[in-house]
Amino acid sequence: MFLEALRYPVADRSRLDGTAKCLLALLLAAALLRAAARLWPDWAALAPLALVIIPVFGFLGFISGVLSGEGFPHLPTGETVRRAARLFGVAVGYLFVPALTIVAVGYVTGSGAIPAVIGGITTATLATVALLITVVCAYLLPAAAVRGVEDGLRAGLQREALRGTASSAYFLSWVGATVLVVLSWSVLATTATRSLAALAALVWFAYAHVAAAALVAEGVERGRYWER
Repeated sequence: MFLEALRYPVADRSRLDGTAKCLLALLLAAALLRAAARLWPDWAALAPLALVIIPVFGFLGFISGVLSGEGFPHLPTGETVRRAARLFGVAVGYLFVPALTIVAVGYVTGSGAIPAVIGGITTATLATVALLITVVCAYLLPAAAVRGVEDGLRAGLQREALRGTASSAYFLSWVGATVLVVLSWSVLATTATRSLAALAALVWFAYAHVAAAALVAEGVERGRYWER
């Protein structure tokens, strides 16, 4: 399963072309963000920032094709946009609670609302709760994303979308996909200010996300016997 996922982005000409399209979308998004950074704080920076949504949704559309098991779409279509919107909606739905929890914990601990006598214990407890919520939501997100891409945003946010997440196949695919995604974001973050290194990081970013999507799709498919 892991080797197949790692080979997926370059397995044949159509998949290599799809991965290249993902990279092209990322390059366009990066160029627009750099343009916005140069213009900031002028109001003109809003124009490239608004345009970033186009390549981002293009990237999500290609990734959603991999998640659905149908592969990369040859050309962006209305269905590609709809799938990208579903994937974005499910991601927001599952990441909103962890983000809100982290912000709340940071505010409570940073504002001095906790008495100094119990501050250490309470801070550690709140941080642990925030971590657990983040891990749980991150674990369930890929399964919900696959269901959402296939059957619609509402289906992705329902409890039935999480069936099969207790299977070993899904767990192993999630671990592998998480490693790929975290590594890709880490490399991108450390090379963002260096042009050539950032370009190499974007290539790795595109490859890692395509491979992670293929791995998750396979893990969800193998875990679906739990639905019976």
